[in-house]
Parts: sequence; C-alpha cells; structure tokens
Amino acid sequence: MIPPKSVIPLSGTSYVPALRWREAESQALLDLPPSLKDRIVPLITIPEIEFDFSLWRPRRSIRDHVRPFPSRYSQRWRHRPAWVGVNKNIVQGHMADGRDVFTYVFDELRMRMANAVPAIPLDVDANTLRSVSSIVNFDKLGVAILIRIEELMHPKLLARIQFIISSLGIRSDDIDLIADIGAPNFSPYEEFAKGLIANLSRLGNLQTYRNLVMIGTALPESFGKLKRGISVIPRHDWLFYQTLKSGLPAGTRRPIFGDYTIVHPRFSAVDMRMIKSAARIIYTTPDSWVMIKGKAFRDDPGQMHNHCAQLVHSGVFRGPHYSVGDTYISDCAVGKASPSNPTRWKGIGINHHITHVLDDLATYGGVP
Repeated sequence: MIPPKSVIPLSGTSYVPALRWREAESQALLDLPPSLKDRIVPLITIPEIEFDFSLWRPRRSIRDHVRPFPSRYSQRWRHRPAWVGVNKNIVQGHMADGRDVFTYVFDELRMRMANAVPAIPLDVDANTLRSVSSIVNFDKLGVAILIRIEELMHPKLLARIQFIISSLGIRSDDIDLIADIGAPNFSPYEEFAKGLIANLSRLGNLQTYRNLVMIGTALPESFGKLKRGISVIPRHDWLFYQTLKSGLPAGTRRPIFGDYTIVHPRFSAVDMRMIKSAARIIYTTPDSWVMIKGKAFRDDPGQMHNHCAQLVHSGVFRGPHYSVGDTYISDCAVGKASPSNPTRWKGIGINHHITHVLDDLATYGGVP
C-alpha cells in the first residue's frame, strides 16, 4: 500500500544528510535499514553534468543527465520524504519535450507517488520560481528555501523570503528554512556560535516556519595534501553544533542537524578516466573522521584489503554488524569482499556516516 503524501516530518533526533544524487550517495541510502531511513530526511540535489560511472563516459546533455533521476529516485528512496533541488548550472535547462528541469522532475516523481518537496535557493531566478510555484500549488507540500551563510547577513533577508512566500502563494508554515553554512572556520566555537545566533535572529520569528535546519561540513575540500597512512580530521561541524545548541537563548528554536556526510559541497565535474585518485576509506567516529589513504587506486585495487584490515584493528571500528558499510569493510579485510571501486568506497563511508550521526543524535541529544 502506498502511504499518503505528507509534509516533511522532522523531530528532535532527525538528521538531514545533504547529498548530490550520484551512484555512491543513492546506494548508501538504499543500503540503510528501514528503522534508520525513518529518522532521516535527505536534501537531495541533482548535480551538474558530470561523469556517468555506470556507463563510464561523460553525460552529453542535460536531458541525458536528468532523465534517469525520477526512476532511480523511486527505486532507491521510494515514498519516503525528501527535499529535491537542482544545481544552478542546469536548472534552466529543458528536456526534449520542452519542460524545464524542475517541472519534468516533479511531474515524473508525482507519477511515481514520490513524497518530494522542492528545494530552492534564496536567490532563485524568476523562471524557476514560476515553475516551482506550479509544483507547490499542485502538490500542496510546501517548499524549502536554502540560505547561504553570507545571505543571513543580507539587509533585505526577510524581504527576500517574503517575496518567495508571496510569489508561491503559501504561508510561512509551509516553508522549511535550511541554513547552509558551507565549510567555515568553526573555531573558536563560542565566538562563531554567537555570530551565527545573531544572524539566525534576523530571520524573524523562527517558530512560524515549518522546519529549521542547519547544514555544513568540516571536511577539507581536497585530501591531496594529506599523506599516505592514517589521518584524523576533527568533526568540527558536529562538535560546533553542540556548542551552538547550548548557546541559544531559552525559548529559541533549535535547528535540526544536517551535514554533507563525507563529501565536500564544492564539487567540480571532471572526467574520472583522466584522474588517478588515491585509494581511501573515510570512517566517522564520535569526534573525528579517520581517513586511511593509500596510493592510486587504479594502480593497485588490492591495497584495499590491507587498508580495511588496518581499520578493523585500529580501535575505532564499530564492528561488522554496525552498518552495511561496516560489513563490507570487515569482509574486505579478510578477503571475503572484493576491492571494488572508488565509487563503492564512497558509498560505504556515507552509509557508515549516516548510521553514526543518527547514533550521535540519539546518544548526545537532538533538538529539544
């Protein structure tokens, strides 16, 4: 039985992973058990045109790039709620029948009974706003507005939000505000928290919006400068979130926690056939990411057996039954699983990360 559509149902221990819809990200979601899927609402963005790992060639057009999304989304996330956005570099493109990307995607998702809510940036262009207006007024599920950290300081912030609300013909309680703080310098936590709290206050009465979410990351944009072997990267985004919560004035609405999992938000589409990326495992722990980096994956895929064995015996491994990703790591460590490919290892890391963050929120407390 297909469940009825509903608004985004966030609660105190909910988690919002911001994901670019690539093979690794979508597989990581698919591999989660239902009990964990129930506690996350992903912010999914259709990325700009990039390399197609399944076909092993670059995609040649917006049409070819976007067309598979609705069916893959339906297969891997089915009728669960999510926000769906489109990268700014392709959002004004058109499909073969003339429909713009947003209209095509939501028409197709609607046919598949997907429970999707459009996500748009605060500086949305007029054409996209018209298309989203039609979607919102048809589906009656509201919209998410993504606000970058620099936009929180804009003198006309509230006016811009109100313009979107009035253009869509909806109310503020149909709006999910998602503050995207990107990859800032989080330290010192207390000072950054004070500044962010001051900027969040410029959004007006936060209680009037349906949801308030904050996403960001502390991962470096590139791992190229990290040496081979084990590196430890502090999870400043998660540690800062706890400081932010404790620093919010009494009665202030607490934002739901979100992050970019183990992928940096700044992504440049490249032809992966021309890149010799290093083999690596990124493994989330309570306060850091442990990264095991090797030599070029393509030159020696079998090195992953040793990397996995090193992780299993490192003292931070959560055990083979912790997540699907952990099972694969455990099996690879003893040669029961193949070295696979870099895409698979990114998905393994994301699957473990999502599982770990949900444990973090349950253990250390979500939004009261």
